[in-house]
Formats: sequence, C-alpha cells, structure tokens
Amino acid sequence: VVTKLAAEVLHCPPQDVHVISGDTDHALFDKGAYASSGTCFSGNAARLAAENLREKILFHGAQMLGKAVADVQLATPGVVRGKKGEVSFGDIAHKGETGTGFGSLVGTGSYITPDFAFPYGANFAEVAVNTRTGEIRLDKFYALLDCGTPVNPELALGQIYGATLRAIGHSMSEEIIYDAEGHPLTRDLRSYGAPKIGDIPRDFRAVLVPSDDKVGPFGAKSISEIGVNGAAPAIATAIHDACGIWLREWHFTPEKILTALEKI
Repeated sequence: VVTKLAAEVLHCPPQDVHVISGDTDHALFDKGAYASSGTCFSGNAARLAAENLREKILFHGAQMLGKAVADVQLATPGVVRGKKGEVSFGDIAHKGETGTGFGSLVGTGSYITPDFAFPYGANFAEVAVNTRTGEIRLDKFYALLDCGTPVNPELALGQIYGATLRAIGHSMSEEIIYDAEGHPLTRDLRSYGAPKIGDIPRDFRAVLVPSDDKVGPFGAKSISEIGVNGAAPAIATAIHDACGIWLREWHFTPEKILTALEKI
C-alpha cells in the first residue's frame, strides 16, 4: 500500500519504490502500526514525503532542461517532462552525485492525524441448526466492508477473507481447554480447532464498498480489525433466527445450542 501511494505521487513504477521497515539505519524509531492505523498513518507520511521529494525533483529537473519549474511536470515512468524534452529520475540522481552536483535528493514526511477514519462493515450469515443434535452448519457468509478508496483491492480482499475466516473460527470451533490446575490441554492447531479449507462456507464472499474518506491518503482507510468484528454477532443472530435462542459466549457449540433449547 505504501509503495503504491508513493509511486502515485511520483508518477513512477511501483517496482522502483522500495519500502524499508524496522531498520533504524534508514528510518526514525516508531512504535509501529496498530489499531488499523497502517494505511492512514504510514500512508499519509509516505504521501507527504513523496510530495516533498517531488518538489525537489521538479526543481532540479527544470534546471537540467533549462526551463522554469512551472513549465515542467512529472510523468510516467519517472521523468520530468517539459514541452520539448524530458529528463529521467535516474539522470537527475546521476547529476546530483556527479562532480559538483547537488547531492542526494531526500524527501521527508511526518503525519499526525487531526481526525478519525473509522471503517464500517456489514456481515450476513445463513446457518442451519439441527435442534436434535445441536449441530450448526454455516452455509453462507457475506462480508461487506467500507474501505474508503481501495489502494490495493486484491490485497484488501485477501485481508477481509482471511480476517473473516479467522472470526468464523473464533465463533464456530476454536477453543483453548485447561485442566483443573490451569495447564493448557490444547497444544496444537488440530486440537485448537482452527478452521480448515473444508470449513469455508459454500457461499463465502467479501465485497469492498468504496467511500470518499477525508482523512486517509487519497481517501483510503485501513481495514484490519474490522474484518474480524462482525462474524460472531452475524452468526449468533442467524442462530437466533433459525431456532429462537441467543448464544452470547464464544464459541458456539452443539452443547450450548441444546442447553439453550433446554434439551440437556
């Protein structure tokens, strides 16, 4: 996401942008991205840094072309273009590091949000409940999420599918069991009950719902935790619609179904 945002500002191919993270030789210390803040904070900082660098590239590119800055512009794939000529970013960098050149061009950016950029979502589930055995089958699940302007739609959809299936696992099968002394009996993914390929609902869809957000870079929003939040209430509501009971504790088991139905 950060790569695409910087490339958008600089009119260069994304493969020419290299993101280095977790290395204080190249970047200042930061506490990290959390609370669905990566796209908003890192993205806006990258956008501002790219805009700062863009002005420097335009200035030196215009000098090399013998033009005023107002008469040149950035163009794909990474050039400063005038009316009768152009110079590449590589040429500008070479000029800066050659002889009495102007040195490396460095753009910086920092971002502190003045406002909030909340994502929103709607989740829909269809279940079948066997009221004799308590078995629950999740047949359909749709996750529709407001992502602002999707910077990388494929990555965003992958995030939603993964987060939603994780939440389905929380709701339907995952559990850590302890013995009487508090020692965990659940010691691997098999006994933990993490969902497998065969547990995916037969009709499982994730949908991006674009909106124009004023806080995120180019209108984008982060969509990390929002993909997890809606599964449990959607499934619980579907169970209630199917057999008239409310389950209010994870995870939803046949035993809890039968207990709520007063059959055990």
